[in-house]
Amino acid sequence: MNTTKKTARLAGLLFLLATVTGGFGLFYIRTYVIVPADAAATVANIKASEFWYRAAIVGTLFGQMFLLFFGLTLFRLFKEVDRALATVFLISIMMTVGIAVVNTLNHFGALLVLSQADYLKSFTPEQLNAMAMTLIRLANSAGQGLLEIFWTPYYFAWGLLIIKSKFAPKIFGILLMIMGVGFAINILDKFLIPQFHPEAFTRLAMTLGALGAIPNMLWLLIVGAKVQTLDDAN
Repeated sequence: MNTTKKTARLAGLLFLLATVTGGFGLFYIRTYVIVPADAAATVANIKASEFWYRAAIVGTLFGQMFLLFFGLTLFRLFKEVDRALATVFLISIMMTVGIAVVNTLNHFGALLVLSQADYLKSFTPEQLNAMAMTLIRLANSAGQGLLEIFWTPYYFAWGLLIIKSKFAPKIFGILLMIMGVGFAINILDKFLIPQFHPEAFTRLAMTLGALGAIPNMLWLLIVGAKVQTLDDAN
Protein backbone atom coordinates (compact mmCIF):
# COMPACT_ATOMS: atom_id res chain seq x y z
CA MET A 1 0.00 0.00 0.00
CA ASN A 2 1.52 3.39 -0.96
CA THR A 3 2.17 6.17 1.53
CA THR A 4 -0.63 8.39 0.23
CA LYS A 5 -3.27 5.71 0.80
CA LYS A 6 -1.88 4.93 4.27
CA THR A 7 -1.95 8.59 5.24
CA ALA A 8 -5.50 9.02 3.94
CA ARG A 9 -6.75 5.93 5.81
CA LEU A 10 -5.10 7.13 9.01
CA ALA A 11 -6.89 10.45 8.55
CA GLY A 12 -10.17 8.58 8.07
CA LEU A 13 -9.64 6.63 11.30
CA LEU A 14 -8.82 9.79 13.25
CA PHE A 15 -11.88 11.54 11.79
CA LEU A 16 -14.06 8.60 12.85
CA LEU A 17 -12.64 8.63 16.39
CA ALA A 18 -13.13 12.40 16.64
CA THR A 19 -16.72 12.08 15.45
CA VAL A 20 -17.61 9.23 17.82
CA THR A 21 -16.00 10.64 20.97
CA GLY A 22 -16.89 14.28 20.39
CA GLY A 23 -20.36 13.36 19.15
CA PHE A 24 -21.01 11.32 22.28
CA GLY A 25 -20.11 14.27 24.50
CA LEU A 26 -22.33 16.73 22.66
CA PHE A 27 -25.23 14.28 22.24
CA TYR A 28 -25.26 13.11 25.86
CA ILE A 29 -25.23 16.59 27.37
CA ARG A 30 -27.86 17.97 25.02
CA THR A 31 -30.12 14.92 25.26
CA TYR A 32 -29.75 13.61 28.81
CA VAL A 33 -28.57 16.62 30.83
CA ILE A 34 -30.08 19.88 29.64
CA VAL A 35 -33.75 20.50 30.36
CA PRO A 36 -34.56 23.83 28.65
CA ALA A 37 -35.71 26.55 31.06
CA ASP A 38 -35.48 24.21 34.06
CA ALA A 39 -32.27 24.63 36.06
CA ALA A 40 -33.40 22.34 38.89
CA ALA A 41 -34.16 19.46 36.53
CA THR A 42 -30.87 19.95 34.67
CA VAL A 43 -28.90 19.86 37.91
CA ALA A 44 -30.86 16.81 39.06
CA ASN A 45 -29.80 15.04 35.84
CA ILE A 46 -26.15 15.82 36.53
CA LYS A 47 -26.32 14.64 40.13
CA ALA A 48 -28.16 11.44 39.15
CA SER A 49 -25.45 10.50 36.60
CA GLU A 50 -22.40 12.60 37.37
CA PHE A 51 -20.06 9.93 36.03
CA TRP A 52 -21.70 10.06 32.59
CA TYR A 53 -21.64 13.86 32.61
CA ARG A 54 -17.91 13.71 33.31
CA ALA A 55 -17.54 11.00 30.65
CA ALA A 56 -19.22 13.33 28.14
CA ILE A 57 -16.73 16.08 29.01
CA VAL A 58 -13.81 13.66 28.62
CA GLY A 59 -15.29 12.42 25.34
CA THR A 60 -15.36 16.00 24.07
CA LEU A 61 -11.71 16.50 25.00
CA PHE A 62 -10.66 13.24 23.35
CA GLY A 63 -12.65 14.25 20.28
CA GLN A 64 -10.67 17.48 19.99
CA MET A 65 -7.38 15.63 20.40
CA PHE A 66 -8.31 13.24 17.58
CA LEU A 67 -9.48 16.18 15.46
CA LEU A 68 -6.13 17.93 15.90
CA PHE A 69 -4.20 14.87 14.73
CA PHE A 70 -6.70 14.43 11.87
CA GLY A 71 -5.91 17.97 10.75
CA LEU A 72 -2.16 17.38 10.94
CA THR A 73 -2.49 14.14 8.97
CA LEU A 74 -4.56 15.67 6.18
CA PHE A 75 -2.24 18.67 6.06
CA ARG A 76 0.58 16.22 5.38
CA LEU A 77 -1.51 14.71 2.58
CA PHE A 78 -2.57 17.98 0.95
CA LYS A 79 0.39 20.33 1.49
CA GLU A 80 1.92 19.44 -1.89
CA VAL A 81 -1.44 20.02 -3.61
CA ASP A 82 -1.94 23.59 -2.39
CA ARG A 83 0.04 24.69 0.65
CA ALA A 84 -1.98 27.88 1.18
CA LEU A 85 -5.33 26.04 1.22
CA ALA A 86 -3.87 23.25 3.37
CA THR A 87 -2.65 25.88 5.83
CA VAL A 88 -6.10 27.48 6.00
CA PHE A 89 -7.54 24.02 6.63
CA LEU A 90 -5.07 23.26 9.44
CA ILE A 91 -5.35 26.67 11.13
CA SER A 92 -9.16 26.42 11.07
CA ILE A 93 -8.99 23.04 12.80
CA MET A 94 -6.50 24.35 15.36
CA MET A 95 -8.80 27.29 16.15
CA THR A 96 -11.77 24.90 16.47
CA VAL A 97 -9.84 22.65 18.84
CA GLY A 98 -8.53 25.51 20.96
CA ILE A 99 -11.94 27.09 21.45
CA ALA A 100 -13.57 23.72 22.12
CA VAL A 101 -11.07 22.81 24.82
CA VAL A 102 -11.46 26.18 26.53
CA ASN A 103 -15.25 25.87 26.20
CA THR A 104 -15.21 22.70 28.33
CA LEU A 105 -14.20 24.91 31.26
CA ASN A 106 -17.87 25.90 31.40
CA HIS A 107 -18.80 22.28 32.17
CA PHE A 108 -16.08 21.99 34.79
CA GLY A 109 -17.34 25.29 36.18
CA ALA A 110 -20.83 23.85 36.52
CA LEU A 111 -19.42 20.89 38.45
CA LEU A 112 -17.49 23.29 40.68
CA VAL A 113 -20.63 25.32 41.39
CA LEU A 114 -22.44 22.13 42.39
CA SER A 115 -19.55 20.77 44.49
CA GLN A 116 -20.98 22.09 47.79
CA ALA A 117 -17.66 23.70 48.66
CA ASP A 118 -17.64 25.79 51.85
CA TYR A 119 -17.08 29.07 50.01
CA LEU A 120 -20.33 28.50 48.06
CA LYS A 121 -22.55 28.19 51.14
CA SER A 122 -23.52 31.85 50.93
CA PHE A 123 -25.58 31.01 47.84
CA THR A 124 -28.98 29.37 47.98
CA PRO A 125 -29.53 26.04 46.16
CA GLU A 126 -31.68 27.88 43.62
CA GLN A 127 -28.89 30.36 42.91
CA LEU A 128 -26.33 27.59 42.52
CA ASN A 129 -28.64 25.74 40.14
CA ALA A 130 -29.09 28.90 38.09
CA MET A 131 -25.33 29.48 37.91
CA ALA A 132 -24.69 25.88 36.86
CA MET A 133 -27.42 26.09 34.21
CA THR A 134 -25.94 29.34 32.88
CA LEU A 135 -22.51 27.76 32.46
CA ILE A 136 -23.92 24.65 30.76
CA ARG A 137 -26.07 26.70 28.39
CA LEU A 138 -23.11 28.99 27.63
CA ALA A 139 -21.02 25.95 26.66
CA ASN A 140 -23.75 24.61 24.37
CA SER A 141 -24.84 27.88 22.79
CA ALA A 142 -22.35 30.72 22.35
CA GLY A 143 -19.34 28.55 23.19
CA GLN A 144 -20.30 25.92 20.62
CA GLY A 145 -21.15 28.65 18.12
CA LEU A 146 -17.72 30.28 18.45
CA LEU A 147 -15.90 27.11 17.51
CA GLU A 148 -18.33 26.39 14.66
CA ILE A 149 -17.35 29.72 13.08
CA PHE A 150 -14.16 28.03 11.98
CA TRP A 151 -15.99 25.04 10.53
CA THR A 152 -16.77 27.11 7.43
CA PRO A 153 -13.15 27.72 6.32
CA TYR A 154 -12.27 24.20 7.58
CA TYR A 155 -14.82 22.39 5.40
CA PHE A 156 -14.57 24.84 2.50
CA ALA A 157 -10.79 24.46 2.27
CA TRP A 158 -11.04 20.67 2.61
CA GLY A 159 -13.58 20.59 -0.22
CA LEU A 160 -11.39 22.69 -2.50
CA LEU A 161 -8.38 20.50 -1.72
CA ILE A 162 -10.31 17.37 -2.67
CA ILE A 163 -11.36 18.96 -5.97
CA LYS A 164 -7.81 20.10 -6.76
CA SER A 165 -6.09 16.89 -5.69
CA LYS A 166 -8.62 14.44 -7.22
CA PHE A 167 -7.91 12.12 -4.28
CA ALA A 168 -11.67 11.57 -4.01
CA PRO A 169 -14.68 12.17 -6.29
CA LYS A 170 -15.30 15.84 -7.01
CA ILE A 171 -18.84 15.62 -5.58
CA PHE A 172 -17.36 14.87 -2.14
CA GLY A 173 -15.52 18.18 -2.21
CA ILE A 174 -18.64 20.03 -3.31
CA LEU A 175 -20.64 18.46 -0.47
CA LEU A 176 -18.03 19.63 2.05
CA MET A 177 -18.22 23.17 0.70
CA ILE A 178 -22.02 23.14 0.93
CA MET A 179 -21.65 21.80 4.47
CA GLY A 180 -19.42 24.76 5.37
CA VAL A 181 -21.96 27.23 3.99
CA GLY A 182 -24.72 25.51 5.99
CA PHE A 183 -22.83 25.97 9.23
CA ALA A 184 -22.10 29.62 8.39
CA ILE A 185 -25.82 30.31 7.84
CA ASN A 186 -26.69 28.50 11.06
CA ILE A 187 -24.20 30.53 13.13
CA LEU A 188 -25.33 33.83 11.60
CA ASP A 189 -28.91 32.96 12.48
CA LYS A 190 -27.97 32.04 16.07
CA PHE A 191 -25.85 35.16 16.65
CA LEU A 192 -27.85 37.79 14.75
CA ILE A 193 -31.50 36.69 14.95
CA PRO A 194 -31.63 33.85 17.53
CA GLN A 195 -35.45 33.87 17.64
CA PHE A 196 -35.77 33.16 13.91
CA HIS A 197 -36.45 29.40 13.65
CA PRO A 198 -33.20 28.30 15.39
CA GLU A 199 -34.15 24.62 15.43
CA ALA A 200 -34.84 24.59 11.69
CA PHE A 201 -31.44 26.10 10.90
CA THR A 202 -29.73 23.66 13.26
CA ARG A 203 -31.44 20.71 11.57
CA LEU A 204 -30.42 22.07 8.15
CA ALA A 205 -26.78 22.40 9.24
CA MET A 206 -26.75 18.91 10.78
CA THR A 207 -28.31 17.38 7.66
CA LEU A 208 -25.80 19.06 5.36
CA GLY A 209 -23.08 18.04 7.80
CA ALA A 210 -24.03 14.38 7.55
CA LEU A 211 -24.22 14.55 3.75
CA GLY A 212 -20.74 16.06 3.58
CA ALA A 213 -18.88 14.29 6.38
CA ILE A 214 -20.09 10.67 6.15
CA PRO A 215 -19.14 10.02 2.48
CA ASN A 216 -15.72 11.58 3.01
CA MET A 217 -15.11 9.61 6.20
CA LEU A 218 -16.05 6.32 4.53
CA TRP A 219 -13.97 7.12 1.45
CA LEU A 220 -10.89 7.86 3.57
CA LEU A 221 -11.36 4.71 5.65
CA ILE A 222 -12.10 2.30 2.79
CA VAL A 223 -10.39 3.70 -0.29
CA GLY A 224 -7.87 6.07 1.22
CA ALA A 225 -7.02 8.29 -1.72
CA LYS A 226 -7.10 7.86 -5.47
CA VAL A 227 -3.56 8.17 -6.76
CA GLN A 228 -3.30 9.34 -10.34
CA THR A 229 -1.36 7.15 -12.72
CA LEU A 230 0.47 8.51 -15.71
CA ASP A 231 -2.44 7.49 -17.94
CA ASP A 232 -4.90 9.35 -15.68
CA ALA A 233 -2.79 12.48 -15.81
CA ASN A 234 -2.80 12.34 -19.60
